[in-house]
This record gives sequence, structure tokens and C-alpha cells, in this order.
Amino acid sequence: MSNPLHFSVLRVVLPVVAGWVELPWFAFDAASRCVAQGADVLGQLPSHDLLEVVLPAKRVSAHLLSLPAQAGKHLDALIAQALEDRLLGDRADVLSWPGPVLGTQRLIWVCGRRWLEDELTRLTAAGLHLHRLFPDYELLAADGEVTFFAQTSDGYLFRIPGRGVGLVATPEVVALLSGAVQIKRVSEPYRRPSPSGSRLPDALAHFNRQAFDLRRWRRAVLMLALSGVLLLLGGVAHWRQLESRESRLQHEIRQTFASTFPGTPIVDPLLQWESKAREQRAIASGDMLDAVVDLAARLNVPIRPLRLEARDGFVRLTLTDTEVAQFKAQLDSVGHPESTPAETGLTRLQFSLGR
Repeated sequence: MSNPLHFSVLRVVLPVVAGWVELPWFAFDAASRCVAQGADVLGQLPSHDLLEVVLPAKRVSAHLLSLPAQAGKHLDALIAQALEDRLLGDRADVLSWPGPVLGTQRLIWVCGRRWLEDELTRLTAAGLHLHRLFPDYELLAADGEVTFFAQTSDGYLFRIPGRGVGLVATPEVVALLSGAVQIKRVSEPYRRPSPSGSRLPDALAHFNRQAFDLRRWRRAVLMLALSGVLLLLGGVAHWRQLESRESRLQHEIRQTFASTFPGTPIVDPLLQWESKAREQRAIASGDMLDAVVDLAARLNVPIRPLRLEARDGFVRLTLTDTEVAQFKAQLDSVGHPESTPAETGLTRLQFSLGR
């Protein structure tokens, strides 16, 4: 049964020893205030928006390196090159990532890849997905003139300005290592706000891939479903409106066809109308052809029109100016055609069929 509580940020602290049963956790609100803490098995951890994983100091080593300030996308390669002579053992089992900047240098965190991936796999198998990961060293405050230390179950963490971090058995050792630097103890470090700049290393990004959770998307899914229903209802209403408009239009077409062609049985008014129109165009074309033949017989002159047009009520010829002058008497004898100039050297004559 899952924990009914819900928090903005849940921080879990990985134990040093593998095979653990419960995880200690610390919960934070939206203002980064620790509001609850406890220890539960994986299936009973409180629900949350973001998950932070804190690594124990015994599992992490720190290396202070001088790196270019503008390394950019080459930072990981520069770190790997700088650690080449510092690390022993199987390099495939080494995971390193950049930590906070200390003056002109930078802390680099290093831990065992296989151990860490095994632990994170346990978390993701339980439905947990990481957002930030950092060692507990980063929960110590940073001050250029003060050494901070805190007690944990593994010993005493310390952070000496300009010299890095470490883990010792007693606070006296911290004082000895600090020298003349002021020492300040940090109480309850795991309840402190998240360290600025902490993130999930790129090599572990696949542990942040979340499966689809309907509970997290319930509101969006409901809104999407409601939008789909409204869209469907709008489409149905529009379709019914178009269907009604089509019915009215078909009724008007039938009435118009019946009034235009009275006595004609109506089967499909649109197809019948197109058939009637084709018949009328054929008749009109035949009439125009007869009109052209009749005009040619009446003229009885050897003209060769460059263009010939036959429309309702007239026939139009385009002749050369020479032909118009040569056969003017014959052309005028069939009804005094209207003469208008066309292109250069051409005249357009229009004969009215009613004359």
C-alpha cells in the first residue's frame, strides 16, 4: 500500500551496505522547507513531484581538479583525461561527474558505476524516477573562511575551504585538518535545502524516463476526452444542418425543374437537367451552322475569313481589308454588316441574322 502523503520534493539517502530493506527519506514543500521525514520500504514511500537521491560519503570519492572555465560540452572528456592517472582498477566501473566550483578549481565526484546503477535500478523498478543526484558532501554549506562538518551514520563529513571534502571518524580530526580555519558544525544536514546546481549526470539520464501514469495526467486526459466529445457533438450538429440544407436544395431543384419542363417525369432532376441542356446546346449549334451556310450562299463570293464566329442572332467574319474593299458591294447586299477594325490590315464584319 503506497503512502497517501504527497510532497514537492522527496529526498532518499542510499545506505552504504547493499541489500537494504528500508530507505530513509526527507520531504520538502515548494518553499524548500523540510516538513517530514521517515524510513519506509520502496512501495510505501510518499508520493512526490521530484525525487532526489543522496549518495553516502563512503561510496563517493572527491577529486579537486583545475579545469578550463569555458569547457562546455568538452567538460566530461577533460574530466576523464584529468582522472586518468589518479584512478586505479577497472575504468569501466568508474562513474564521474562535475560537482561545485571551489575558487579556481572544481570538485569532481567519482563512484562505482555498477553499485550505483544496481541501486538506481531498484528504485526505477519500484516506479521511482530520479531528478537530482548528489553526494551528502554537497549538503554542507560553502564558505570561503569556515570549515563545516556534520555527523552522519558513516562518520563526520567536512568541507574545508579551498582544500575539498572528506570523511573522518571524530570531530577532533576535522579540527586538526582545518588548522587555524574556523570550524562550524551543521546539524541535521539531510534536512537542508537542495544544493544549487545539482542535477542528474548525463550518464544516468535513462533513470529519469517516466512511464505513463494516468493519475498524473488524469486532468489532462479528462479535458482531452471532453474536447473530443464536444468536437464530435459539433460535427454531428453540423452534419445534420448540412443534411437539412441538402434536402431543401433538392426540393427546390425538383420544383424548378418541374416548372421549367412541365409534363416531364422527374427521376433525377440534376441528371435530367444536364441532359436537357446538352440537347439545347446541340440544337443551338445546328441552328448556327445553318445560319453560316445560309450566309455563305447569299454572299456567293470567294472570301476566306481568318476567323468566323456564330452566336445567338449574328455571324461575325474577320477579313482582310483587301477582301472587304474588293467585295464591298456583295457584302453590303446581304444586310449592310457592321464594320469594326481588327488587327492591322483586318476588318471585322458582323451580320445580323434577323436582317
